[in-house]
Amino acid sequence: GLETGSMATLLPGHRDPADPVHRAEVAALWGVPSLPDRPGLSAVEMFQAAADGEIRALWIACTNPAQSLPDQGTVRRALERCELVVVQEAYATAATCAWADLLLPAASWGEKSCTVTNSERRISRVRAAVAPSGQARADWAVAADLGRRLARRLGRGNGLLDFADAEAVWQEHREATRGRDLDIGGLSWAMLDALGPQQWPLPEGAPQGRARLYEDGVFATPDGRARFVATPFRPVAEPRDARHPFALTTAPPWVVR
Repeated sequence: GLETGSMATLLPGHRDPADPVHRAEVAALWGVPSLPDRPGLSAVEMFQAAADGEIRALWIACTNPAQSLPDQGTVRRALERCELVVVQEAYATAATCAWADLLLPAASWGEKSCTVTNSERRISRVRAAVAPSGQARADWAVAADLGRRLARRLGRGNGLLDFADAEAVWQEHREATRGRDLDIGGLSWAMLDALGPQQWPLPEGAPQGRARLYEDGVFATPDGRARFVATPFRPVAEPRDARHPFALTTAPPWVVR
């Protein structure tokens, strides 16, 4: 998500949506006149806005907010108030499916081809173990299909979403990284097939990815110098005691070791 810009506060290739140069680069890649100059809402903000009636439709994929997001009262008010809730899910028993006006069958991880990147920046090819069940499709295929239909309705079809397969989607991601700190312009699916997992960055002409970043002392900042942020210590709101001896926490899967 961080690399592909799959978050409301990021653009592909570690770009900042508040930066006009970054927006122009992505707009050129996608063949559109411009991108919005404001970042979108985070997940928590989005559900608050939906609960307040500011967002009238939600399209939910790859997550189960009716079970996983904090402040479940707000989440469920949002789902109930939205005029349209689309849920893209591999399992009909997921809690969020109970609020779906439209339930789209999604392929699970063992049913689709893709790449994954681990915490040491190593990109691996994933190959489908079995065919998708029933009418299930990979998430990218569902999103691209709907996007093409909307584009035709709006008269804005430019071939942007005409992906033939998962490799074509990945190739667009590769182009979005060129010249950036995570440049993988020199990587291809053929290389992943022949040589196995590779680390980014791996720019055009490089024989392999870089195993250790910043060995040259140059960092991905405007002046090349590192930035250190010292944050003050804040104790937990509810410390453990004799009656409550356990501390529970959650973290995104890419943070868990």
